[in-house]
Amino acid sequence: MQLTFDKQEERESDPTWNNVSVAAKGRRIEEDKMQIESEIAQHLVDESDFNFVKMHLLNHFSENICQLGYL
Repeated sequence: MQLTFDKQEERESDPTWNNVSVAAKGRRIEEDKMQIESEIAQHLVDESDFNFVKMHLLNHFSENICQLGYL
């Protein structure tokens, strides 16, 4: 949401923004939306990892402990 507000402020602070046609404004807004979506997707790729213990595996530990007394 913050990226959207930042892009909007950037557009409105441009002195030529008020002189641009409605169609050009629409294209610029769509380009900004596509850029934001691309940045979000890239952030998810860069910051996501699946390096965690599989949760289902934990179900077997309690069974092993009951049978063997230890892991």
